[in-house]
Amino acid sequence: MKNKRLLGLILAFLCPIFMLGQNVSIVGKTNIPNALVRLLTYDEMLTRHQTKVAETQSDKDGKFTLQAEIKEITPAQIAINLERVDIILKPNGKYNLEIIIPAQGEGSFFEKEQPVLKINSIDDDGFYSQYIATQSFIDDFLYENFNKIYRGRKMSLLDTLDNQLVANVGKINNDYTQNFVKYRKAAVLMTANPAKTKSEYFDNQEVLYSLEAYMDVLAELFKTNVRNDDFLSRNWQIGELVEMMNLRKAYYANPQNKNQILNSLGNIEKSSKSLKNRVVAKNMTTQINELSYDSQAPYFAQLADYQDDMVLLQFVDRYSPLNEHEFATLNDFQKQWGDTIQVVTIATKETYDDYVQLFEKQGYKWRLLNLGDDILLLEDYHVKTFPAYVILKRKNRIGMAPAPSPEQYLDYHVRRISKYL
Repeated sequence: MKNKRLLGLILAFLCPIFMLGQNVSIVGKTNIPNALVRLLTYDEMLTRHQTKVAETQSDKDGKFTLQAEIKEITPAQIAINLERVDIILKPNGKYNLEIIIPAQGEGSFFEKEQPVLKINSIDDDGFYSQYIATQSFIDDFLYENFNKIYRGRKMSLLDTLDNQLVANVGKINNDYTQNFVKYRKAAVLMTANPAKTKSEYFDNQEVLYSLEAYMDVLAELFKTNVRNDDFLSRNWQIGELVEMMNLRKAYYANPQNKNQILNSLGNIEKSSKSLKNRVVAKNMTTQINELSYDSQAPYFAQLADYQDDMVLLQFVDRYSPLNEHEFATLNDFQKQWGDTIQVVTIATKETYDDYVQLFEKQGYKWRLLNLGDDILLLEDYHVKTFPAYVILKRKNRIGMAPAPSPEQYLDYHVRRISKYL
């Protein structure tokens, strides 16, 4: 009895601490039962790298609850399986929402319908509703006045925007929304006067890492290489961001310089006086390494069977006449390649049985795997559309990701990569 009373006192003390660590609460419902539900926040809006802060599963009725801790207003996404919707979260906010995922086959094959987010109620001191209303009003205003602003260069209309915002949305007291308005205006001014935009909106101003509108304008203002710039000398945080943007651009222009570029990013990550800049450098390094040539391929159980082989991974979903020709061409290639490369098709759980029948009917000899519940493997390999292809070197290292389809020089790249093994 004494021990139980002591345990009760400990739990009573710890519960408020645990609750403090989860200051955002999301109660939701989706039309997908037993789905994987994740809350992903953006570390910063330059690289848009995300961190998973909560994970759960919807029940048989599609209901779910997510709880997480955030320290500032944060752009985020809620993922239902692999489908995502955008949301912006405020510390201590409570959200009740519904996410509808369109059924497969709805809409055009080439224009996939996007998930729909419906907000039932929010307790966040009115931040979210005013932010969304402000965003919508600015979009409409710029669309209606497009010719006057972008062709007629009537920047005085930006003052009109301020007045109309107050009349239609109300006074904006939140700093995040105020800065959103500020840098949407900066994006307009930049088209007519980049120098003025730089001096008025960025010189000796706070760097707003979590604001997409800020980072979009910054990236556009400094999209060309800048050397010996007095502005960047005065604004060293922005100077480091510009340096990192140039390093990323240099990598994609010439991947052979990867190691040198990663070393430069590593120096910023270790020595920058800005903690946020260190985060940007780390995220940029991660993104450069993801699926890059000779990087380690994302793991799945059967991959260990191919340590000594070159592999072509094919990810497939529903079979249709559109990919029938790809399979026929791939079959011809597989016969030509012989033991040069092992072909492995990975089918989604819902379509696996159909592909078993297809392989038996067509006599395809390569290996067929069931993705099963390992749907995050599609994210790991950046699969956006089906079929998708990835070439792996020996020891499960990336050779090319994504690789082209069979009718678009796949054979050439397989032979090119195999020649250097």
